[in-house]
Amino acid sequence: MIDAALLPCPLSAGWELLWQEELPKLSAKGEPIGGFSALQLLTKFENKFEAKIKSKLPQLLLLSDAQRSFTLAAEWRGSLLNPRWKLGEPEPIQGLPSTPFDGEAIVESAGYWWMATEARNRETQPAELLQLDKTSAFSFGLIQRFPLPDQWQPAADSGLLPNQGPEALLALPGQQLLLAAERPLRQDPSSELRLLLAQIISTPAKKIKVEFRPIGTPLSYQPAAGAEAHWGLTDLIALKNGALLALWRGYQEPQKWWARLELFPFVPLTKTKQAPLKPIAHWDLIGFGLMPDNWEAMGEGPRLGDGRSTLLLASDDNFNPLQANRVALLAPLRLATCGKGRP
Repeated sequence: MIDAALLPCPLSAGWELLWQEELPKLSAKGEPIGGFSALQLLTKFENKFEAKIKSKLPQLLLLSDAQRSFTLAAEWRGSLLNPRWKLGEPEPIQGLPSTPFDGEAIVESAGYWWMATEARNRETQPAELLQLDKTSAFSFGLIQRFPLPDQWQPAADSGLLPNQGPEALLALPGQQLLLAAERPLRQDPSSELRLLLAQIISTPAKKIKVEFRPIGTPLSYQPAAGAEAHWGLTDLIALKNGALLALWRGYQEPQKWWARLELFPFVPLTKTKQAPLKPIAHWDLIGFGLMPDNWEAMGEGPRLGDGRSTLLLASDDNFNPLQANRVALLAPLRLATCGKGRP
C-alpha cells in the first residue's frame, strides 16, 4: 500500500513521467504477447532458491486478457530510471475451461493469488473470482471458481454489460478483496460505479470459501467529454489511510485516448446506502506526457532514492497493430516545503 503522505504535495502539483518503454509484441520464441490488463511488481521471493535464480532483480508480473489468459514475467534490468527488460514466455493459466476466459486483474491475498475474470454472458463466460496457486515462479493454476452474485451477472436488465468487467481487484487487510466494474451496472444510475467486497474464509478442512457482500457507497462515475461511449475504470490502488487511487481510461474513435488518475477518500465497507464518493483530486496523465493509448494496468512501483513512491502503468494493445505494449513509471511532484517524500 502507498502512504498517503507520499502523494503529490500539494495535490495540484501532479505527477512526473520518469519514463515509458515500448515492449515487443512477440516473445523470444515468437509467441504473441499483449493485452496487458494487470500488473504486480514482485520484489519478495518465496524461498532462497527463487531469490538465487532471480539474482534478486525485481520482476514485473503482467496478466494478459487474451481469450486464454496468460501471465508474463519481465525481469527489470538496468537501473530504476533507465530500465532494460528481459521478457519470459507466456504462461497460460492452467486448469481453465475451454471457453473464452479474460483475466482482468490479479492480486495476492491469504496465501493465494486471485484473478477477476470479465463477463461476456451468463452461460459460457460469467463474471467470476478465481482462486489460483503458483505452479512455478511465474505461472499459475486454477484451484476454485467463485461466481459473482446474480446482481453482477449479465442479464437483459441488470448486471455487467458485456466486456465491461469486473476490471479492478484490490487486496485489503483482513483477507478481503475489493472488486469494481468498469462501467455502471445496467440497473444502476449512470453516474454511480458499484463496488463489491469479497471476504476470504479459511475452513478447518483447509478449503477456502468466499462470501460476497455489497458495498452501499459507490464511486462517482464522470466520463470525460467526448469519451462517454468508451469510458471506464481500469484499476485501483489502496492507500494506507483507506483512500483509493483509481485509473480511468477513455476512448473516442478513430484514435483519441484519455487516461485519468483520481484520488477518492476512504470507502465505507458497509451495506448502508450512501451518496457516491466524489474524487478529492484528479490528474490528466496524457497531459503529463503519457502516450495516448489504452492504459489499463496500474500497480505500486519501487521507492525512489528520495523516498517518493512511484506508480507503474501498463497498456493493453488489444493485439492491435495500431497500438503498443507499453510500461511507464510515474512519481509524485512535491514542493520543497513538503519534504523529500518521507512521511
